[in-house]
Amino acid sequence: MITLSEHNIHLSVKTSCILMAAITIARGSSFLLSKYLLTSLEPLNLLGLRFLLAFALLFLLFFKQIIRGVKNDLRIIVSALVLGLVYYLCMAAELSGLKYTASSTCSFLENTAIVIVPLLEAVLLRRKLQPVIIISTVVTVFGIGMIVLRGSGSSIINIGKGEALCLLAALMYAAAIIITDRFSKKHDPMILGILYVGFMGLAGLISSLLSETPHLPESGAGWIALIVLAVLCTAFGFAMQPVAQEKISSETAGIICGLNPLTTAVLGWILLGETLRISGIVGAVLILSGILLPNLKHRP
Repeated sequence: MITLSEHNIHLSVKTSCILMAAITIARGSSFLLSKYLLTSLEPLNLLGLRFLLAFALLFLLFFKQIIRGVKNDLRIIVSALVLGLVYYLCMAAELSGLKYTASSTCSFLENTAIVIVPLLEAVLLRRKLQPVIIISTVVTVFGIGMIVLRGSGSSIINIGKGEALCLLAALMYAAAIIITDRFSKKHDPMILGILYVGFMGLAGLISSLLSETPHLPESGAGWIALIVLAVLCTAFGFAMQPVAQEKISSETAGIICGLNPLTTAVLGWILLGETLRISGIVGAVLILSGILLPNLKHRP
């Protein structure tokens, strides 16, 4: 039987980094699945279905622990609501942007959050950026750029409606990473993760009812894609993020998010036959190097 502790789940820094990487990889696969589902579902419709299904699964598994956790810490509801609304804005912008631009481009633009996070943290905390964070961020961004711009024949991304929405998603994602960093250290991170997934689904459903004509997938393939999206990319990919961020800084979490576009590019190569090329391989190496750099100083 799956159970949760009455107290926070405590992980080592190394384990937290590994968990954050696994979450990011799971989230990276969501761009391809979402792009497919958006051919038959509207963005907010998909958002509501995806997160409500994930919340339903998590609630069934952890019903008693959720009730107990909320009774012991009523403030967690407000924190989950705030975090859920910020992530809702991020996902609404992401899914809307995916309708107008390629999944790899959307993934790259949204994950410019790795640059925004340390800048916001430096402003909020009034502190200088650590040189290793600056270097690893620059290296990771270059790596992402080489993957996304491979074979395009241009080093410039045209900013249209889809790209602008993805950049808005990046800003919201950076804010969500920082807010998660704060809240995961104040509340039970697992309960926090489950609750904000529920609030995201509720916000998606309400906004879809007000602005779209929501409906369920009409094909077996659509249902399979939605279930994978809800279980792997959402129930795991979102609910576990507060647990992963409990022991690592928001800057480190932001850098690890560089795995997101790498995952999208690799899956596109495997599943869709997209060409990775030498520039893509070099980009992958740069991303992994950028992620590993901040952890080298912890070695004995």
